[in-house]
Amino acid sequence: MPINHSSDYSIGKANSIDMRLLSIFITVVECGGFTQAQEPLNIALSSISTYIQDLETRLGLKLCNRGRGGFSLTENGQYVYKEALKLFASVDQFNANLAGLNGKLIGELKIGILDNSTMSPSTRIPEVIHDFSIKHPEVHIVIKVLSSEEIEDELSAGTLHLGIGIFPEAKKNLRVIDSFPITVDLFCGNLSELYSQPVCEDEFDLQQLQSSGYAKGCYSPDFKSKLGQLLPQATASSYLSEGLAFLIMSGRYVGFLPRRYAANWVSNGEMKALPKDNFSHEVRLALVVCKGVSIGPVLEGFLTSFASFTDGK
Repeated sequence: MPINHSSDYSIGKANSIDMRLLSIFITVVECGGFTQAQEPLNIALSSISTYIQDLETRLGLKLCNRGRGGFSLTENGQYVYKEALKLFASVDQFNANLAGLNGKLIGELKIGILDNSTMSPSTRIPEVIHDFSIKHPEVHIVIKVLSSEEIEDELSAGTLHLGIGIFPEAKKNLRVIDSFPITVDLFCGNLSELYSQPVCEDEFDLQQLQSSGYAKGCYSPDFKSKLGQLLPQATASSYLSEGLAFLIMSGRYVGFLPRRYAANWVSNGEMKALPKDNFSHEVRLALVVCKGVSIGPVLEGFLTSFASFTDGK
């Protein structure tokens, strides 16, 4: 069924839609189904089904498939979900702007953060949050741990205000506010045959590395780079550092982790860094916002706090 973008249709129907029905629909989508949405909504399954049917009736559209094949959105459902997110983001921004007229910040600040990106002390994000929350206690801060790709997507969709991630290529839709270095090493677990290898560059056996499994993650170098050419083909992956740590400590894989993040496992003898001269490198974390999107008072307040911590770095 094609998506109906008719202005007459959308205006006539949208005025009669209960915001609560849209809110329930968003929760169902983000939970992955009716059953999973019962707990966060605190609503019985039968009631959720009734509410979604009511929304579909008001819109004149089928929004989702449910049954033996599981829950999935129709093409129209995907469109309505994205537009509903924009609607609620606009309402939040409207309320925040009104409060800003009185010099008071309210609403939400949604930040997408790459897993363990705060392990770099130069980000200063914990201190910035501390300062901002003291000055603006009525702003509800929401932090989502996402991959860099997901951060970019959510910034574009308007469901995040700012993000911290790794964006090695220039992104036309992102504006970089600041960037920070983070040191990354290649690690093996104590069950790996590489664990007994010398950490001296000259004595390290690169051929043995090639026969090892390699787990790719968000901190891995480009495979086409000089460093990437030293590595075997990836046979496992995880964009979350915790997932990589499990793979590394299995002894079957080597993988790149931030040095500070891996420090406890290294001190406990559970993993070690392979020769730093060969494999250690620096990546840049970027604090980004979406280009072309108005920076409201809440985000402006956060960026002001951020600037106060980083101006003298």
